[in-house]
Amino acid sequence: MARRKHHLRARKTGLPPGTPVYVGNQPEGRPHISVYRFDEESIEQVEVPDVSALRTIERDGQRLWINVTGLHDVEAILEIGRLFGIHGLVLEDIVNTEQRPKAELFDDQVFLSMKMVLGWPEDSPELDLEQVSLVLGQGWLISFQEREGDVFGPVRERLDKPGSRLRQPGLDYLLYSLVDLVTDRYLAMLEQMGDELDAIEEEILAGKTEPALHRLQLRKRQLHQMRRIASPLREAVGLLYRDDTPLVSEATRRYVSDLYDHLIQVQELLESLRELCVELRETHLSLLGNRTNEVMKVLTIIATIFIPLTFIVGIYGMNFRVMPELEWRYGYLAVWMAMLALTLGMVRFFRRRGWF
Repeated sequence: MARRKHHLRARKTGLPPGTPVYVGNQPEGRPHISVYRFDEESIEQVEVPDVSALRTIERDGQRLWINVTGLHDVEAILEIGRLFGIHGLVLEDIVNTEQRPKAELFDDQVFLSMKMVLGWPEDSPELDLEQVSLVLGQGWLISFQEREGDVFGPVRERLDKPGSRLRQPGLDYLLYSLVDLVTDRYLAMLEQMGDELDAIEEEILAGKTEPALHRLQLRKRQLHQMRRIASPLREAVGLLYRDDTPLVSEATRRYVSDLYDHLIQVQELLESLRELCVELRETHLSLLGNRTNEVMKVLTIIATIFIPLTFIVGIYGMNFRVMPELEWRYGYLAVWMAMLALTLGMVRFFRRRGWF
């Protein structure tokens, strides 16, 4: 997969800026386009067969949320860009699924790209990510997704309810709500990962180190990946909050400020979990060192006990003719008694010193 993406990125070399080249692994097929046409009183969802059908949709003062699933059809993305006047550099970023999360403000449009976390596999160091790009214009919002499946279900449910704030004039609050859902997904995932790291800590303390260390390494890699997508998103949201644009009202800007605080919370939680991973590894190494020291202490005590015994038997192993104890009837028993008394004395001495 990584090799294929590298090959696709290489195709962009030498092309003029703003030339869209799809970088991803989406299978072939037609993009799926859903259109939500709504105002304060009514809402209608329309499934359009192709991009050309977007030209025939009548707005009648209503607002449009267009969701495009599938970025591999570059011609279709270009057609949408021409239809809504989206800049070529923005289109290039939309079809590049390796694009770093970012925000760009134009006179009549707002572009925001981010990574949606769909899951964190337990047996893989890579998060299940999907790039989502949002383009906000006057009276319309287009969301681009790489594949089916997202976390926007709660927003669609709220949009269906009469009197929802999402139906109020301006689509800036809808854009905020979509980014807020992605951020909430970040927080939920990090909380679950924190619970797993607590379980890994218990396993390490219980001595079940091999499977725990393997999972710890996977989570550490996923947290590193999470940091690479959360930090740029915070910068992008900060740009929406600080810079003036007529497409983001002052009322929505307050919500964006709260969203920025949530992303700071994500950043702090990320750092805390990454530090916990380091501490757990250090705890494992410390416990491993303690166990090694215990083993070495036992072996040292055994070796210390046997050193004088080896000395004694070494003396009586010498082949001298004149050794008085060799002719003594109780010499063998006396040597054994001496070695036993020496061993018991040393054991008692070690215990009194608290060495074992």
